[in-house]
Amino acid sequence: MRTHLAEEVQGDNISVRGSSTEPVLTPAEAAAVAATPPLQSRREPRSDEADVDWFAQPGTHWCPWNSNNCSNTLSIRGQGTIEIIELEPTPFEIKLSNRSDPYDRSAYKIVLTVDKHEAKLSANNVVLDVSTDPHHILQPSDEKWHTYWLSIFKDTRQVRYGIGETRLNFTIYDNCLPENDLPSIRELYYLHIKLNNNDRMLTELGNSRKNFRFFIGKEPIVYDPPLIVVPQSSYTLEHAAMHTAIAPSKLEKPCRDLYDSIINFTLNDDQFPDFVRAIERSLKNPNGWCHRKLIEKANRFGRPNPKATYLRITIGEREGQSPGHAYVIEIWPPGHYSPVHNHSNAYGIIRVLYGRILVKLYPDLTLNVREVAPIEQILEEGQVTWMLPRLNQTHQVKNPDLYGTCCITLQCYQYGPEDRQHYEYFDYLANDGCSIGHFDPKSDMDYAEFKQRMRQEWQSS
Repeated sequence: MRTHLAEEVQGDNISVRGSSTEPVLTPAEAAAVAATPPLQSRREPRSDEADVDWFAQPGTHWCPWNSNNCSNTLSIRGQGTIEIIELEPTPFEIKLSNRSDPYDRSAYKIVLTVDKHEAKLSANNVVLDVSTDPHHILQPSDEKWHTYWLSIFKDTRQVRYGIGETRLNFTIYDNCLPENDLPSIRELYYLHIKLNNNDRMLTELGNSRKNFRFFIGKEPIVYDPPLIVVPQSSYTLEHAAMHTAIAPSKLEKPCRDLYDSIINFTLNDDQFPDFVRAIERSLKNPNGWCHRKLIEKANRFGRPNPKATYLRITIGEREGQSPGHAYVIEIWPPGHYSPVHNHSNAYGIIRVLYGRILVKLYPDLTLNVREVAPIEQILEEGQVTWMLPRLNQTHQVKNPDLYGTCCITLQCYQYGPEDRQHYEYFDYLANDGCSIGHFDPKSDMDYAEFKQRMRQEWQSS
């Protein structure tokens, strides 16, 4: 896979934070380091996170080489989610069984096998699903980590397989097992894995162990995380039961802190009640600062494209706790959009201050990402959405009103307490769709200066 840097970061080198030797890396090298999954279990909830929803993300790390065993167990019989994350594309098999012996022919078993030709899911030797679709099978070697997951839930007899973010809407196979199988499904407890169809993977693949990660979770994938955050006072039983919205208290602390910091922010105030109208006029006026800046940025993401532009107005200084500035106002003229991009494994909150925005979520950032059907959500004025290091990370945003008003959003980001890399760039799919770039999220103008500029334009018009 080819990578390149956005114009403003070409030739830059950066240091990896948290390293005693502070090696100097290019942004492309730093991207590879930041994308590497952890070699330990994901952090445990703190005392102030008793109500946090973890969205069934598997959190217990398992290394077969460290345990000298290719078998493990589920936390709860008959339910759970397993992730295998690969840097080196290697055929694999995940087997869930009611027997500790992986070769016991009398066992009831669910088996997922994935290689470069097909992905096959079976239950007790009956094929449930098989596909040769390139998006369903082993992903090609592109120097990126790829996540494959399998989920089982005894209560509904549901077994699911997916690639990319571990969530319902990125399910590839979704099967309800026969009701007669329920007693055996309830006894599924043992997890057996195999790489490269090799019974001796512990010895013969030991040198490649750094290219694999395994995570086990006790919760099955049952629903897709709601994308809208509503105030605690507005959160209802219907929201909880139907998973149509989430309360701030259900988010991890970095997201809660960001939400609290921006929820009361407004653009128009007593000193400048026409601020939004001034921005609209500056966008439309060929002599306006907003209009001219957008033209200047037309080639920011590769091949020139005037529609693939937006303005980044930053609030405060860069403090090293987020990729770029922690708080950014983004201005989207009608029909304008971002490239498909991700967010440095950061926590984030997005609030619509004016207009409406279309958010498209993707399983992962790859060259063929546009061939995958995204999750789509329209955010109306005043609505809020969120992102975690492992959910909602890869998206594209667009002002869907082609001939209406602009859209203005407030984005805020924060590295998590477990982040020791502090990767400073947003990776994005270039306008030509042929390469992944690394964008330094710089400021187009400071907020106070921008507001003064808009006031001057408004008063002189």
